[in-house]
Amino acid sequence: MRVQGGFDTLVEATRFMFRGPSKFEVILLITIFSVIVLVIGFAIYLSKQQRERSLHESFYTRGKSLDLTEAEIELLWQYARKLPYNPEMVYENKTLFDRVVSLIVKNDPSKLSLIPSIRTKLKFDTVPWFIPLNTTRDIDLYQTGTIEIGGLKADAAVWDKSETEIHIALLRDFYITPNRGDKVKFFFIRDMDGRYSFESVVKDIYSDQNKLVLVLEHTDKLERVQFRERLRWRVNVPVKYLIVEGNPEEEGLAAVSTNAGVKEGSIEDISAKGVRICTPEYLKLVGNEYVIMSFQLENRKFENILGRIVNIRNVGKRICIGVKFLNLSKSEEKFIDSFILAEQRKLIKTYKMGDIT
Repeated sequence: MRVQGGFDTLVEATRFMFRGPSKFEVILLITIFSVIVLVIGFAIYLSKQQRERSLHESFYTRGKSLDLTEAEIELLWQYARKLPYNPEMVYENKTLFDRVVSLIVKNDPSKLSLIPSIRTKLKFDTVPWFIPLNTTRDIDLYQTGTIEIGGLKADAAVWDKSETEIHIALLRDFYITPNRGDKVKFFFIRDMDGRYSFESVVKDIYSDQNKLVLVLEHTDKLERVQFRERLRWRVNVPVKYLIVEGNPEEEGLAAVSTNAGVKEGSIEDISAKGVRICTPEYLKLVGNEYVIMSFQLENRKFENILGRIVNIRNVGKRICIGVKFLNLSKSEEKFIDSFILAEQRKLIKTYKMGDIT
């Protein structure tokens, strides 16, 4: 009997183990699971809302510290938060700021009247020479260049601009007769930076001071060709140099002779590939002459550096010669590159603090 009772208990236990869940148990499990999902979802929602409030408060505090009005802060916040970056970066990064402006132009042009004030307060109304241009809004007024319309070219200059338009005036060659809807291309050179060009469409045409002015839409598609392989940096470094006869590349420094005594000048820009030396002294040069120079950059001395003159320019009452380095060591190149990088970082930091324009 006991064995039979134990067997019956085992059978019943097995039947219980393998039976399907009851409707009540199913409903209970679904309810518990739903509650867990809702709790987790609500926690995520609250966390997201808290993060959004924290970002907004921080964004607002930063904007007030930059003297922006509440309307200006809210306008930037509305569009900066749509970008996949920390919204506060719009206060520091001009490229992101211009992307926000482009969004405002497309979606809320009625608020464009706030942008000039914001640009000025964030010090994004001018772009210093060491920062490349990202949009036609960055181009300086009266920047000269060449405009091409239907295969014809004419001298031109930036005459005016707003947040939505840039006005290009034809300086000469009035035989060009553009029409609304024409595609045009504007080419210009930015000193110490590169050659730029952009394409746009003529929205309107008017005359100002006997000049034909074309109204073009702004674009962020600027084509840029950098002048040099390596970044060239403005400096003011004393230099002593000799102009030599002969070919030091073939004969060696000891075999060449100088055609004059030691001259003094100033290095006005430098890269790991060469320098520009300026002097008020008259130099009788034709180009391709060789130069042996010595100078000090910060705490490092550069002695007997050989270079070849690749260009000659008259700048006011001075003569400036572009010199390509020929015997710079790898460590010297690396030092110059590091020097330029450090100076660039310092200048960008100073620019952001508003001490330069």
